[in-house]
Amino acid sequence: MEPNDRSLFAPFKALTEAEQLQITSALSLHFGEPIAVTEADLSKRSHDEVEIIKNVISGWILTKNARPDIAEAHERLKDTKLPHIVSFGRSDDGQDPFRVGLVRADIQDAPLIHEMQVSAFTPLLRKYEDFDTNPANETVARIVERLNQPFTEYYLIVLSTLPVGAIRIVNEQNKTYRVSPIFLMPEYQGRGIAQIVFALIERQYADAAKWALATIRQEAGLCYLYEKLGYRLTEGSKVINDKMKIVFL
Repeated sequence: MEPNDRSLFAPFKALTEAEQLQITSALSLHFGEPIAVTEADLSKRSHDEVEIIKNVISGWILTKNARPDIAEAHERLKDTKLPHIVSFGRSDDGQDPFRVGLVRADIQDAPLIHEMQVSAFTPLLRKYEDFDTNPANETVARIVERLNQPFTEYYLIVLSTLPVGAIRIVNEQNKTYRVSPIFLMPEYQGRGIAQIVFALIERQYADAAKWALATIRQEAGLCYLYEKLGYRLTEGSKVINDKMKIVFL
């Protein structure tokens, strides 16, 4: 544990015992083992693990401190129609119609986004062994870092009210937006959800002059989907290993 990591002890100890218990319980559930916010426990953990613990505590305190403002805003705007869900589309899966929606994600959604991301990308990781670049190998801390970027917006992809994936939009200025990444959990792939998500995103960012994304050249289904949506291959590409090449659209 680095010296500046000790800065989390004071704000953590300032919380009530009940709040401390809630935080340690959530962290223990995430790591699958008991977590104690003590110097002795943290000194045994990796830098990434300590970063996750720091981010969870900071996010909790930030939310707690913002509660009065949230309560005041709710009272002031309770009669105003401000949608939490950005937009919805509709598709038909056999006889079972469903609604696909986008919900703006915040810092507290990082563990959920991470869980779905690992589920979505693990099959590709096993197939291509791209251990250094595959999103399945990213940490929760990395997602938290992106959520804090002023040029990034994350949305949960929901089926009715059930989160089934996520999409990150990067504002590259000059009305250019990049999708990096978009993913659905395996059991929800191949059901037409991605096409609806792209339509909703393009509606949400109606000022866009250009869209960009990257995909795996060997994944014919993905390439076909993006070309069907109007994306075209650029001249750039990046070889990851002897099994896999990334192309840009």
